[in-house]
Amino acid sequence: MRFWVDKENEMFPNKEWDGAYIFTLIRRGYSTIFTNIADIWYRMDQLTIPEIYEDLFIIGISVFALDKRIDRRKFPDCWTRNISVSIPVLEIERWKQTEELWNKTLTFLTGDIWDIHFRKCEKQFSKRENPNRKHLNLGGCNCVCLFSGGLDSYCGAIRLLENGNKPCLIGHNEYPKLRSKQSEFAETFQKLYPGQEVRFVSFTANSHAPKNLLGESLVGTENTSRGRSLLFLCAALSIAGILGQNVPVYIPENGFIGLNIPLTNSRKGTCSTRTTHPYFLNCFSEILKSVGIHNTINNFFAYSTKREIVDLVKDTEAFKSHYKDTISCSHPCLARYNEKGNNEYPINCGYCYPCLIRKSSLMNAQDFKYSFSAETKDFLNQYGESEKSNDLRAVISAVYQYKCMQDSDIKNKIRLAGHLAEEEVNKFLRLYKATMEDLDELFSANSDMKKMLGK
Repeated sequence: MRFWVDKENEMFPNKEWDGAYIFTLIRRGYSTIFTNIADIWYRMDQLTIPEIYEDLFIIGISVFALDKRIDRRKFPDCWTRNISVSIPVLEIERWKQTEELWNKTLTFLTGDIWDIHFRKCEKQFSKRENPNRKHLNLGGCNCVCLFSGGLDSYCGAIRLLENGNKPCLIGHNEYPKLRSKQSEFAETFQKLYPGQEVRFVSFTANSHAPKNLLGESLVGTENTSRGRSLLFLCAALSIAGILGQNVPVYIPENGFIGLNIPLTNSRKGTCSTRTTHPYFLNCFSEILKSVGIHNTINNFFAYSTKREIVDLVKDTEAFKSHYKDTISCSHPCLARYNEKGNNEYPINCGYCYPCLIRKSSLMNAQDFKYSFSAETKDFLNQYGESEKSNDLRAVISAVYQYKCMQDSDIKNKIRLAGHLAEEEVNKFLRLYKATMEDLDELFSANSDMKKMLGK
């Protein structure tokens, strides 16, 4: 399936692309890809930003739109997509040499076959109807940190503050109530760390269905959205680039989720993100280095379990203030549709894979804001083989199998999850075992669940 990203109302230079679907950028009123990131740059008093960072964001949002709008069910195995795309850039000579590396990186990230090409576009300046009256001063920040509103990123921000840093926290505005929570967290941080600059910046990005030359829209959407976190990184790097070439970007996420090992053999095409897997970060960093972007990307939680992350900061006032309000759930807005009529959303569901990992991390802290309590046999009896119980059954199965595995078996599973050096494999071995022990402890607190684990 071929796509063309049209930034400047260009004509197709090649009949080969006549059958392509066209994503449009920039053109006011009928763009199919849209974002407010340029408004954020403008509020930072940047009439222009370095072209290489603008290109990077265009690449990130193009991949995001493609990932979101191409339905995996249209392909033979209902998973692996063949995606060929042409993306416009300003710094064509720098990006041209990275095409093969992008293909390798994106194939690992999304699980698809990519054929990415870059083409030269001309620089154009937008006309602002009004002067900048709402300035965004981030000059006091010395780092940028991805801030999803989840427990890991919340703890990551606290760790940076406890170490004396002045972070700019950047979030992707998916829905207003999540943005409201993120803003509240940042305001609390600023009150508790008055001598340090804390800023929260939220950007929007979304896409409509592209059209072909006949005006026909591509039908269907995709809910796995592995490319979203790449967009998140590209937005953060654009902010970091404005603050300075050496300003680091932090992406705090526990190593177990970052490693993304399938819980069972039937879940090898998992929907979980791979953005913090060391192999992806190494490949992406290589791309950045080759085009002259010097801002580093760092996950200081790469070899930590979620419970270890919580224990690191759980005694701070910042953690106690809002950790219960963080959102770890894979579908936090479903609470508004449940049979109990719960209108409090976003809220953690309590039964999805991320929620179960969250619960195992908070056994040393009181945590109770969930739509469902899933660690009971009653839950499994009520929902049987339904989708609602799938993650719980898979996690229980993974813990049960773990009890029968040797270290060599676990290492093989870790190696299959991505290309890793042997030193990294050994670090992840400890991490995997510690996380499984935490999950085992969580389930063993209930006598019925304990029996299911063969105890």
